[in-house]
Amino acid sequence: MPARVSVVVISYNSEATLGACLAALGRQTFTDFHLLVIDNASARRPSTYLGALPYAHTFLDLDENLGFAGGMALAVDKAESPLIAALNPDAFPEPTWLAELAAAAEQHPEAAAFGSLQRSAADPARIDGFGDHMLATGQAWRGQQAPAGDNLVYCFGVCAAAALYRTDAVRAIGNFDRRFFCLYEDVDLSFRLRLAGHQCAVVPRAVVSHVGGASFKTRAPLLQRLIGRNQWWVLLKNMPFPLVLLAVPGFFAVEFLAALRGHRPGSLGGLLEGLRRSGEMLDSRREIQKAARISPATLCRWLTWAPSAFLRKQSPVRRSL
Repeated sequence: MPARVSVVVISYNSEATLGACLAALGRQTFTDFHLLVIDNASARRPSTYLGALPYAHTFLDLDENLGFAGGMALAVDKAESPLIAALNPDAFPEPTWLAELAAAAEQHPEAAAFGSLQRSAADPARIDGFGDHMLATGQAWRGQQAPAGDNLVYCFGVCAAAALYRTDAVRAIGNFDRRFFCLYEDVDLSFRLRLAGHQCAVVPRAVVSHVGGASFKTRAPLLQRLIGRNQWWVLLKNMPFPLVLLAVPGFFAVEFLAALRGHRPGSLGGLLEGLRRSGEMLDSRREIQKAARISPATLCRWLTWAPSAFLRKQSPVRRSL
């Protein structure tokens, strides 16, 4: 009998934080889970420095770095559990984290993705992430403000640093897109889940402390390149007609202004790569739009139209549908 939840941790040179992450999993009040650690060809494999864990687990050492997207896609392919949780190796869940997510999945069948309240590991008073949000021009961000109360709320998408998904729903829309490698792959997944008619929600009582960016501390140029490329791919693949006609000019206007102000200086190269490979995304777009189950008008309710929300990293959420 498979566990109810498969918890997936994708590691890459994560020795500084992975032990604390897995120790926090050992303190979970919800125990019907199986851990899968997928290591992306780290210099030192987790299986060599982590001792026995007090719960069911599997270490899978890869010979190449598939990135977060590739690792999660592999995990979804292998999962036998009806629910699959993604947890970053630098995220440390509170003891009731998994219990709260599993309960939300039981109580809210309309949703296929459940995000967490992410607090900064360095400053617990600061919100590191509360849902993923999408500007109508295609730029996405992780909300850094949490609304009052602790009841589940709905938003555009969820951050995969600490999230729970319905395995069948993820498979039905084509899994994580391996081409993204890392960054925006969770935004892309949330977008496709929404187009397929599913809801995405955040569970405020499911709390993790998140370091954030641990795998990119010495790889800032790669980070910027992936942002520049992947945000264009998300827009091109998923934004339905006629919204895409409005979004594309706005997207390039925002990127131009960001370049003038010196923000994300390395993202231009990534955007150029994304543009060169637009044909791949257009092929995917045709399949995604053909399978869409919601109207552009419905999607408009989940897009953010105020640039100020993007600039201030607000968290536009709905308490009911």
